[in-house]
Amino acid sequence: MARKLKVIVNAVPLTGVNTGIGRYLRCLCAHIESRHGSEVSLSYFDGRRVLPSMPAPAASVAGRSRLTKLLWSLPPAAALAARLAVHARREWAFYNAAKGFDVYHEAAFFPFLAPKGVRTVFTVHDLSLIRYPQHHPRERVLYFEMFFRRRLKRVSRYLAVSRFTRREMREVLGITEDMVDITYNAVEPEFFRPRPGESLVPGLAPGEKYFFFLGTNDPRKNPQVIPKALAQSGLDTPLALAGWSGWAADAAGPGRVIELGYVPDEALPGLYSGALALVYPSMYEGFGLPVLEAMACGCPVITANAASLPEVGGEACLYLDNPSDPGEMAQAMRRLAHDQDLREALRLRGLEQAAKFRWGDSADAAVAAYFKAAT
Repeated sequence: MARKLKVIVNAVPLTGVNTGIGRYLRCLCAHIESRHGSEVSLSYFDGRRVLPSMPAPAASVAGRSRLTKLLWSLPPAAALAARLAVHARREWAFYNAAKGFDVYHEAAFFPFLAPKGVRTVFTVHDLSLIRYPQHHPRERVLYFEMFFRRRLKRVSRYLAVSRFTRREMREVLGITEDMVDITYNAVEPEFFRPRPGESLVPGLAPGEKYFFFLGTNDPRKNPQVIPKALAQSGLDTPLALAGWSGWAADAAGPGRVIELGYVPDEALPGLYSGALALVYPSMYEGFGLPVLEAMACGCPVITANAASLPEVGGEACLYLDNPSDPGEMAQAMRRLAHDQDLREALRLRGLEQAAKFRWGDSADAAVAAYFKAAT
């Protein structure tokens, strides 16, 4: 192709809270622009119009959180109707905005309808809405089920964030692996690196260690088990919980639990660096970005021997065979708390493992997928 490939990205996830899909898109697209600007021209659909550069994230996290909780407090039928109204408006705007592009990249629930001649590349993060529908709001599941499988028929090429997710796509959806390229999540090493002394946890003395969890109160992530395990461990080490949550369940429990709520990206390296360990007992992850971020900051990790997590953590983590068992988790916590040599070994292995994941490699894979889709 003599001219640049014109790609339109659904950037609506970039306008919300900067977690998960938004972070994936922001980092991936930034590296595509820097590495492949001579081959590919990226434009961004923000829900209303096409922008030449990435939109900024939401200015008010608290406002977005209140809006989400309000939506989830509605009866499922009313919440679904509200979601469908927003979807219809955005899809119509997208259809008109996408005319003239070669490729459309989607990384959220499912693709919009694209104009004729525009090829769709779809990033699949996980299949939790199929595997664990009981852990999602009912209206979200209904919305997903209305569109997801039908829209797959319009996809020219897929991206997956792990080999685990690619395997799930084959087993659950029947998508052959030759149709799927891997675009791992990664971290920016100049940002996510050991930063001792930068942690600011309210109520803790400078240098005081703590166990750390980052994520939502999504039940499949198992945060409710951690305070129980800490209480059983007999340790006096506090637990810091961080993350934006739309789930109503409260992860707090017995022991010294400090709820930080949503924390900006700028604070994360310090929080990881100051922790005794990240405890991440999720039962199902398409990738598990907090595990990678923690390792890059020299923070030991306790996580589940499940889904994609061993693929991300390699030999650098302590794994739980039953992440829902507080007793097994308590034993892992005690091991780390009492064994300095083990902590140092995991720290070094984690730094080495984290260095294997690079946004540049994922950007290269995504651009290759764009060209495969376009030809």
